[in-house]
Formats: sequence, C-alpha cells, structure tokens
Amino acid sequence: MRRLWIGLCALPLLAVGAEAAPPVKPVETSDRFDAAPWWMERAVLPQTGYAETEVEANRATFAARFKGTGKTASEAQRQAVAQAETLIAALRQRPAEAVRVTTDFAVQAFYDQYRDGDGDKVDNVRGDKIRGYDATLTLRVEVRDIALLEPVYALVLAVAPTQVDRVAFALQPDNALRERLRNEAAFDAAARAQGAAEATGSTLGGIRLIDPSGRACRADLLGRDTLEDDDAPRLQTSMNMKRATADTAEVVVSGSRAPTLEARAAENAFIQTPPLYRVQVQTCVVYDLK
Repeated sequence: MRRLWIGLCALPLLAVGAEAAPPVKPVETSDRFDAAPWWMERAVLPQTGYAETEVEANRATFAARFKGTGKTASEAQRQAVAQAETLIAALRQRPAEAVRVTTDFAVQAFYDQYRDGDGDKVDNVRGDKIRGYDATLTLRVEVRDIALLEPVYALVLAVAPTQVDRVAFALQPDNALRERLRNEAAFDAAARAQGAAEATGSTLGGIRLIDPSGRACRADLLGRDTLEDDDAPRLQTSMNMKRATADTAEVVVSGSRAPTLEARAAENAFIQTPPLYRVQVQTCVVYDLK
C-alpha cells in the first residue's frame, strides 16, 4: 500500500512539470516556396496535354559469328577472320553514319580427354594437355538507315557465317519528332484547360508555366520525384536491342572478292518490315485563373 501511495502522489508533479515546459517553435525555412511552388501564389489551373503518334523503327541490329579452329590461338583467330574479311570490307563501304560495324573475339582452348572410372570422357584440363583452340569472331551490325537493312543482311547471309542472330528493331526519336509532339501536347493542354474553365464558370488568364516533363501537374506539386525521366517520349512498344561493344578488334581486310559477294547477296532477296512504335508525350501548362 505504501508503494501505491507514493506513485499516485508523484503524478501531479509530473503534470505540473509538463505544463511548465515552453512551447516548441516551428522550424523556419529560408525557402519561401518550400510549401508550394512559385506559380501557386494565386489561383491557377494546371492542365496536362497529351500527344501520340506511331513511328516506324529507325534502328536495326543483329550479329553474325564466325568460328575457326587451330593448334594455336592465333591460327584459330586467323581462320575465323578469313571467313569474314570480305564481308567486313563490303560493309565498310557503306556510309559510317548509316551502317556501324564492330567486331570482338572469344578464344577457348579444348583439351585431350580420358575416360574416368565410369567410362565417361572427361577433359584433361591441364596446360600441357591442350589439343587446340576455338576462336569466335562476332560481327555486330547496327543499321541506322532502314533502307539499307535488307541489302546489308543479305550480304551477311551470303558469306554463310556459323550463326546469324535475328534482327532486333528499335526506335530512337529525333529532335524534330520530340518538338512536334510537345507542341501538339501544348495545344491539347490549351483545349482541355479552356473546356475546364468554361465548365466551372471561370476565365483563363495568362500562362504561368510550361513544363514539358509534366511533373507540375502531378499530385506532388513540388515535382520532387526525379526517379523517372518524363522529359523523354514514351515508347509503348519496347524491343530488346543488343548494343555493339566499344572494344573492337583491328582487322586487316581485303576487298578483292567484294563484287562476287555483292552478286551473291543480290540473289538472296528477302523482306524485313520494321515494326511501328507508339510514341507518347505529355506537357503540363499552368494557367492563371480569373
């Protein structure tokens, strides 16, 4: 009972101490627009405009591989190069801005084998048991002028490589397309804002802000979410594209057989139809509201 009485007597003291504590002042900030952006100092109407179009792919990439075998790594590499040198010479006759060609090598040793206790063959992976080397020359082609895709692909097939990858298409929007869609999105925002103002009995004033990223019209009006690059057009259709590696091997080539290769390629007609990509752009326009 004595312990309970002491605890009850202490409660008023704690309460008095809490009442006597000074109030905590709010933290002041030097940024006057930390709570709201500058364009919200008066009544405004933020409106997002949209624009989209379908554009044919303007990039195509594929790779071809050539394999060589030899007692030494250099011999295997020379054999692989010999299969591709005429092709490389023919491809480099195309404009560099239209057809980009890179190469890289992979060399792997293969070993003598022996049978284990179960009778299975096992590689004797020792430096003194190397039988020879396999070399793979990978030729990567990026076509930036789609009109050249079919003849370039036919050239590659004409030399009968060990393996040819399927063509991968992609779209790289140029500045003209970006500008056109942003202007269309701004016009769309104006039409939407005018309709919203008329529906509410208000009148649109001047433009306070044009934000091509669209962030100003989001729920987080400060636009602090910068994890996504909304300034770039959205591609609704995405296709994987293998990019050419920066490390390339210097190959000495000769174009003596190039005319024959061109003739064989002309006989190998085929069709490659680039897909369409839907490009979407949005622009936020903030209007004064009267």
